[in-house]
Amino acid sequence: MGFADTVATAELVRPVDAMERVMYRYGERNPLRFMVCAEFDVVLDEHAVRFALDHVQRRHPLLQVHVEDRPDGHLDFCRVEEPAPVPLRVITNSGWQAVAIEDFVEPIDRSIAPLMRAVLLTNAGRSALILTFDHTVGDGIATLMALKDVLAVLNGEALPVLPVPPSQESMLETAFGPVQNWSVLTPPEPDARMARPMSVRRFDGTPTTVHAAEVPAEHTSALVNRCRAEHATVHAAIVTAASRVRSDMRAEEFVRVMSPINLRDLVRAGGDVAVYLSSAVIGMAPWDGTSFWDQARTLTAELAIARSVPGVLTSSAGTQQAMGVGADSSAAEHLFTKVMAFEMLISNLGVQDLESSGPLRPTALWAPVLETQIADHATIGITTYAGVLRMVSVGYDSTEEFIEAVARTLVAQSA
Repeated sequence: MGFADTVATAELVRPVDAMERVMYRYGERNPLRFMVCAEFDVVLDEHAVRFALDHVQRRHPLLQVHVEDRPDGHLDFCRVEEPAPVPLRVITNSGWQAVAIEDFVEPIDRSIAPLMRAVLLTNAGRSALILTFDHTVGDGIATLMALKDVLAVLNGEALPVLPVPPSQESMLETAFGPVQNWSVLTPPEPDARMARPMSVRRFDGTPTTVHAAEVPAEHTSALVNRCRAEHATVHAAIVTAASRVRSDMRAEEFVRVMSPINLRDLVRAGGDVAVYLSSAVIGMAPWDGTSFWDQARTLTAELAIARSVPGVLTSSAGTQQAMGVGADSSAAEHLFTKVMAFEMLISNLGVQDLESSGPLRPTALWAPVLETQIADHATIGITTYAGVLRMVSVGYDSTEEFIEAVARTLVAQSA
């Protein structure tokens, strides 16, 4: 069957909405993919993993779609009668970080379903499973929802098929009324440091870097307790630590960090594989004489505003205005390099214990693993699993020393 036949027989699932359009258009010139890696102390059976992936794909409608780009600029999620299965590669005797670097080099063709792939790594009685998604159909939490469902099937559970997930924009309108009636926040006073533009490092197939570090369980517990005592969030402490380390290593007096915000509770999205996120960019002068915990408390307060209903509605209204139906890749790049420019993206998926996954459980989780193609920047993905806070840094200029220094800073500040 040729491409034209595939398009002709595809049925509309639903239109692509504003936040999904941001991800798709930005990814046209800068492939925007992210991963979750689960490590196991047993070797997973290839056929069992294939079976589980097939069931998870049938469960989640957006894992069966491709994107059709109409001549008038409309983007639609569409489905052919029999979408191809999730591609699964099996690799032996290779570390997950090296495989993740290789995976970032290979874009996902959004014109052919599914917008997801997987790699099974086996090595000396152990294994790891990497799930990779295009950002148009999912976010960091979505990767964990898919992984949790894969584990459920591997543990013998039968999963029902889910309905097509609505876009976050339609869910926000259902909850809070039409966008034109939303009460939004007053813009802050202009700050030239926040307005400094960034640029895109155009994707050319050059491998990025992936480095991982963990905060041992006893120190993770100490960090949580210290944050509670200081009235600051763990995420704010991580942002403060990373900003200080970057400032030291790169001689930057002011550091801006984008923090994705999970909207699932707000829009009651449940366990769907879909994009349900907002974001906030907050800057700080890490060495302006303010103490570490005063900085973390300030960040906590600023992020609380961004997570509030008015904060989320303000962000969504801005995205919808900037990324209308006719918006192209240049508009999406403008959003990330001018309107919401940042030196680091730090995505914290919180505590994820996979309580209902059954007897087969990962020994470690690393997520989200993300490359944004913003020049001179780094991402940090954080997940706390089995009592251990784990961080993955990605970036063309990122180093192992950077993420290890962030971990050491958190341990030192927890004492």
